[in-house]
Amino acid sequence: MSKNLSRRDFLKYTGMGSAAAFAAAYGMPLGTALAQAPPGDTAGHLVIYNFGGAEQQQMIANAIARFNERYPNVVVEDLYIPWPEGWGHYTTNLKLRVASGLKTDIIAIAIEGTRETIFEDLVLPMDDAIAADEELAAVVDEVEPVLHDALKGPDGQTYYFTREWNNMIIHYNTAIFEEAGLDPPAVDWTWDDFLETSLVLTHGEGADKKFGFAIPFFNFGLTPWWHTNDTSTLTPDWSQSNLDDPKMLESVKFVHSLVHEHGVAPAVEGLTMTEHFMAGTAAMTGAGRWPFDTYVSTDWRTVDITPWPRNRAGTTVFGSGGWAVSKTAENVPLALELIKNLTAIETDMEAVAVGTSLPARRSATENELFNSFPANAHRFFGSLEDIKPVPSPENFSEYEAIFMRHMSQIMANSVTPEQGLEAAHIELSAAMDKLAERLAGG
Repeated sequence: MSKNLSRRDFLKYTGMGSAAAFAAAYGMPLGTALAQAPPGDTAGHLVIYNFGGAEQQQMIANAIARFNERYPNVVVEDLYIPWPEGWGHYTTNLKLRVASGLKTDIIAIAIEGTRETIFEDLVLPMDDAIAADEELAAVVDEVEPVLHDALKGPDGQTYYFTREWNNMIIHYNTAIFEEAGLDPPAVDWTWDDFLETSLVLTHGEGADKKFGFAIPFFNFGLTPWWHTNDTSTLTPDWSQSNLDDPKMLESVKFVHSLVHEHGVAPAVEGLTMTEHFMAGTAAMTGAGRWPFDTYVSTDWRTVDITPWPRNRAGTTVFGSGGWAVSKTAENVPLALELIKNLTAIETDMEAVAVGTSLPARRSATENELFNSFPANAHRFFGSLEDIKPVPSPENFSEYEAIFMRHMSQIMANSVTPEQGLEAAHIELSAAMDKLAERLAGG
């Protein structure tokens, strides 16, 4: 039998108690309970575990201000962490925070940490809430499906609402290409085309040498080379090492050859790829949208983008980030109301202006602000037509550390690509076996 719901009871179950208790007490589905927006005079305190740069921090502050227009009696604390040195470290600190009983209501994380937080039972599933709330459903519907789906758990449920994303795409210096008499790269160019172009763009000796390409030497930055060769570091379900795949060896040897055989790329030790690119010592590099805030702030406009060169596949890699409600949140409906502001179109439009990431909505990019620079800015969202997420298993930090340590040895010529990948495969296989035991409760 249903009960008459008083304001006092509503606040009891959605303000100070759990949404699950509220649903049980009033005989309604959990999703319906989650979708009950608290009244505007609700008082409370929400803590966001968050990451980013100064620009992102301001964007979040603006979203909080919009939220506070409706909920002036709710104090929102943005526990802001500067760009993490690694998602494993960021996730570990989150687990320690929750285990210590420190207040955590909303969690922001990138795809590299989503499976770990889901497995550790740190976040709430949201499918019921989405089904019961038109505004939440609209947030999901307006995001490209590939971005939303990438943040789902292995169980297929939604835990995170997409906040932003980035891909890997080739950045090239249009002025250097013109000086060399080269046309812009074709959208369907190949590894062979890329190497030929890089050879033309490479000249000089010693400290004065100019290179065709600066290698983005980090896990996400290297992944397009594997994907465009129809392979990856892990099996498609991210459960086992795939480093014994001959196509992985072929890919690693190609990257290695850019430095040690063809000399079209500088050593990966030393300056970063962005530093080489902006200094004019490399005509091309690979990145997402994140360098464009620096390009704009320094008024450096001789940059355009083109798809990653293909070998067996015309694809690339992406990573998305999202917002989730913590399992320990004291007021889940209130946290969801804040997430609606964090994922609002206003936030996406600010992301367009900032330039460090790509907004969750394609519609936010259909304007002059986004498309005025670079000339082919539409290729960012165009890459979603054929794209794969960065492999992000529950032990991402361990997986990434193993692989990059062996890649560093390969690129330093301490071992051959064959030796490095064989050793990496053995070590990574053991780590993934241990992960399987942990996932199975062993």
